[in-house]
Amino acid sequence: MFHDPGKLFRLVCVLAASLITASLSGCNPADPLELLSCSFRVESTESFTVAGIELDDLGSLGPDQIADVLYYWSSGTCPVTFTLNVGVQNPNDGSGGTGGFPATLSGFDWDLYLDADSGDSWDTTWVASGSLADPWTIPGDGETHLLVLDIAFDALMLADAMGPMAFIDLALAVGGIDSELRDADHLGRLLIGADVEIGTPIGEIEYPGTLWIHLDWNNGQEGD
Repeated sequence: MFHDPGKLFRLVCVLAASLITASLSGCNPADPLELLSCSFRVESTESFTVAGIELDDLGSLGPDQIADVLYYWSSGTCPVTFTLNVGVQNPNDGSGGTGGFPATLSGFDWDLYLDADSGDSWDTTWVASGSLADPWTIPGDGETHLLVLDIAFDALMLADAMGPMAFIDLALAVGGIDSELRDADHLGRLLIGADVEIGTPIGEIEYPGTLWIHLDWNNGQEGD
């Protein structure tokens, strides 16, 4: 029996810490928790609209639609909206013998860039920024879950890098009928830079530096 309350409290703290450590053993972000190795990639776009024209099922624009975009462009504004789906995987699926458990994405401040050069060179232009409105839970099942970003910007932001016809080609590549193609000419023209925070049983963990999210899975660790 313990007669010293302080000694009893310290023992309880040590036992609790030991249980947390044991339940998360085998985790490896660098290095206390595998939660930090949740991986991200650009997954798909939906409802891609330019100057009121929805591109999802289009491989090209007709003359009237091109005229509408050119009219907006010449008037000094060309609104673009779409949904960008970011794929997220939580590797804590129980395969390591600890039992699967969810991760909580508690912070995700992001910047979106578009590749304005359809050639071999890479020319990114910033077009939009945002942040996570509410914490988001990623189940520990090894499956890909979609973090949905609502994107809105004015295409005239790209005017210094490209003309209206080149922008139409880019928009169709990213948001048109072939927008799910995972190559440099389609989804590969999107790039996200994000500051990521993951909630864990022992507090918040921040990814080191900006996480660059592109076509391939990236968990912020060396070698990605």
